Amino acid sequence: MAPLIPRSTLAGAIGNTVEWFDFAVYGYFAKEIGEAFFPADVPSLQLLSAFAVFAVGYLMRPVGGLLLGPIGDLVGRRALLLVSVAVMAACSLGIALLPPTSAWGSSSAVLLVLLRLLQGLSVGGEFTGSVVALVEAAPPQRRGLTASFASAGAVLGFVGGSLAAALIHLWLTPPAVMQWGWRIPFVVGAALGIWALSLRTHLEETRLEAPSAGLAAHLAELRAQLPAMLRLMAAVALSAVSFYAATVFAVQEVSARLPALAASFNAITTLNQAIGVGLILLGGHLADRGAAVALARRLNLVLAVGVLPGMLLIAAGTPLAFAVGQLIVLVPLMLYLGVYPSLLPGLFPAAQRCSAFSFSYSLVVALVGGTLPLVATWLEASLGLTQGPALYCLIWAVPSLLAYSQLERHLLPDWRA
Repeated sequence: MAPLIPRSTLAGAIGNTVEWFDFAVYGYFAKEIGEAFFPADVPSLQLLSAFAVFAVGYLMRPVGGLLLGPIGDLVGRRALLLVSVAVMAACSLGIALLPPTSAWGSSSAVLLVLLRLLQGLSVGGEFTGSVVALVEAAPPQRRGLTASFASAGAVLGFVGGSLAAALIHLWLTPPAVMQWGWRIPFVVGAALGIWALSLRTHLEETRLEAPSAGLAAHLAELRAQLPAMLRLMAAVALSAVSFYAATVFAVQEVSARLPALAASFNAITTLNQAIGVGLILLGGHLADRGAAVALARRLNLVLAVGVLPGMLLIAAGTPLAFAVGQLIVLVPLMLYLGVYPSLLPGLFPAAQRCSAFSFSYSLVVALVGGTLPLVATWLEASLGLTQGPALYCLIWAVPSLLAYSQLERHLLPDWRA
């Protein structure tokens, strides 16, 4: 009897689960980690903490795409996926075992920052590398569903991290969580990473074209892909900023305004994202049924229309309005996250696919996600516009819709409908 999920698909997607599991865990235990490594009585360490959050979240993703992407093109997709998941697993274990500042002094904080920087670097190649490997290995008639497992794995990791945090807080006393309980999920993340590494050692290589004669020649050839890279950045801009706005920024904002309901808002977000895993796979299935470009364009249009009322409901501050508003944004968004992994790699020839896809995708996520809080705050403070996040999403809807109006003619022939 064939497995429900083919081993090769599971091996390609599971690194994203590990990546987002760690991301969620780090966020949910930020208070405990801050107490352990960045005590409030050491101002320089507080500054270091802020820098770490910024660097890992935004700066290191495009750097990782630029550094790791060429491994996928010059050495092989399998090598890229092995490197990225090995780095993630090692960093998770390192964080779990790292002594607090009270034992090692400021060296502990510095090492934590370095570990998070390395994790951020691996993220820059993991998602895009897995998408490329999955889409190249899949038969054309199942390319959409197969590639959608990369996005589904990422969201599943976030749901798993949220669940792990909830269970830790349920089973342990607050002092135990503060002292050692927060380390348990990082051990789990390391174990998942080791499992992913064992699965990936058996992956077949999918790179079909011979690599360039060295890194310099490869980077020179990569310049020719700049127009396609800009098209990809435009195509995913709306989805990238909408995901961050609806599941991170808005949740933090409404929770800070209504702290008594913060646990409810986080639980609703976790449940909605769990629903989103199924929607992502559905989107991949629909992409296999034909006219994937048209489907992606319509989903972006629905998302652009729904983001303003959805964000208004999220900001209303009641659990019901929050849940409904978030679903208005997440339903078209999650469906789209299932569609585009089977489309956008087709903008690039195989010899430059990992490098071009990894760098451009990581850069646009860094740019639109990283600037959302700043722009939203400026819109409210300077112009009196209280719906800064929604308006910022609408700004990025323009290039996304324009990109899809011309996308099909820029795809490689075997990627067209």
